[in-house]
Amino acid sequence: MKQTLVLGLVGLMAPALFAAESGNKVASASKQLGEKQNYSWTTTTKEADGSAGRLGPVDGKADKAGLTYLSFSVSDVPVEVYMKGEKGTAKALEGWQTFDDIAQTSGTAAAIVRFLRAYKCPVAQSASLAENTKGLKEADGTLSGELKEDTVKELLLFGGRRREGQEAPKIENPKGSIKFWIKDGVLAKYEIKIQGKVTAGDRENEVDRTTTVEIKDAGTTKLEVPDEAKQKLT
Repeated sequence: MKQTLVLGLVGLMAPALFAAESGNKVASASKQLGEKQNYSWTTTTKEADGSAGRLGPVDGKADKAGLTYLSFSVSDVPVEVYMKGEKGTAKALEGWQTFDDIAQTSGTAAAIVRFLRAYKCPVAQSASLAENTKGLKEADGTLSGELKEDTVKELLLFGGRRREGQEAPKIENPKGSIKFWIKDGVLAKYEIKIQGKVTAGDRENEVDRTTTVEIKDAGTTKLEVPDEAKQKLT
């Protein structure tokens, strides 16, 4: 009787134990990446209809000291960004400007600064997503699981802004999942899939999006800041 009870408890606990072990693997792989002197990545976003995200591919570089570089395009206009701590500077059609200067403008430029201030590099984002994944399991060389509902809602609203006097956006049927790939103990890639309906005022948006982050050149990435950009970061 006692043996049967013990076996039953082990059977009930096994899924949770395996999920915790898988989560620890992702956390360890993210930490290993963060301990590299530097690394690069490319983030691509695809909607259900095959179209790319608003920013197109985002190429990034980061070093152990906390410096981050991003490169992407907005309406075919190339944008370069350097960030460190709470400071940041960006260059598009004109010269380098601080995030504070750009935030005082309106429209697309200010929206991009909101996006950048909320941006998480792969080390931080992957660790956070792993913590907010239910039933993370390992199979066929990947670790995957369902994202918690609150995390999916945050991803659905990422970079958005509530208009003055407007109620908070309403989110219906939020669903999300994530997959992680690890190579030689280091995070190599992860893929986020989210779905849901977002209603803001009189606008409704059905979201069905896949975001893929591929990491490369860990320890061999070159990251140099132009003098003008460096002045804006001090």
